[in-house]
Amino acid sequence: MAVMDRRKRRRAVIIGMVISATVLGLGLLSVVREAGGGPDEDSARQEYPGSGGDPFSDQVVKELRKYYGKTISEKNTQASIIGVRDLVVGMHPANGKELFSTILKQAFPDYTGDIMETLDKLDQYNRWLEDNKERIAGMTAAARVAFLWEKRKELFGHDAEKIWSGEMLAAEARNAKAQDAIIMLNESGDLDIREKADEYRQILLETYEGSPEEYILDQPQLLSGIFFSMDSVQDELKRMGPEERQAEIDRIRREMGLTEDQIESMARRDADNERRWETGLLYMEDRERIVSEFDGHERQEHLRKLREEYFGDEAGTIELEEKDGFFRFKRPRIYGRN
Repeated sequence: MAVMDRRKRRRAVIIGMVISATVLGLGLLSVVREAGGGPDEDSARQEYPGSGGDPFSDQVVKELRKYYGKTISEKNTQASIIGVRDLVVGMHPANGKELFSTILKQAFPDYTGDIMETLDKLDQYNRWLEDNKERIAGMTAAARVAFLWEKRKELFGHDAEKIWSGEMLAAEARNAKAQDAIIMLNESGDLDIREKADEYRQILLETYEGSPEEYILDQPQLLSGIFFSMDSVQDELKRMGPEERQAEIDRIRREMGLTEDQIESMARRDADNERRWETGLLYMEDRERIVSEFDGHERQEHLRKLREEYFGDEAGTIELEEKDGFFRFKRPRIYGRN
């Protein structure tokens, strides 16, 4: 039970971090719509790093150059790209890191190494923050500020003052507030899914309304997806029957601000996902049987025929994923998302 609680808390931290990353990278969502991409599994599966020429990558490259190109040599600009990276990785879990690396090399070939070094240091800083969260929470305000600046300067030297400018510090504080509130909401056992949805919307309003990041409130599809990622929300959805579950998902999307046309379109996608999961889980059962009964070339031949039987033209993609150690139907089933 303790292990499960730690896992749920870690997922809640990640969900809060997604909101923080979204605030920094949300401007690219309009690019995604124009390019025809989006946070769905099909587009993630089709975009293999190094393939080049896909509309999503081309548009992101264009926008990165437009918004960051003039000052990309400066550390504060490089640091601000972390939101773009996390957004790309979040939207494309199968290959997001490789996809972002490819995008970065196309956008800023002369600065790719510097940017990746800066982002690596930011990752170190964020991991350090998480590891020392309880210690930091127990400090006085003055001690906390000194403690944080000591670590920032250790990692970034004089560039730390440029990276953590006044507005970035204010945005960081707002994002931390949202993250902490979402962690508490996810762990709350006395609220049902509807009450959690109401609290979630209130957290977002109190955090971002009237702030420079207020535009995040105009992204109901993304924000509803983050809500559905909460473990406690998924636990309740899993206990529902199919019709009740879909009705609840539709209701939450409606209250988040999605239009009826959007809700109907997403419900059709949910139905497609449900059929894919049913097929995929049956495939995994048969696959495990083959793996246990056969070896060598005979096993590979049986698996090839099985993939073709279950997935048809998509069998080749499944094979490539499995060679890379990625099994899409071993991932968590997240109702309302995949």
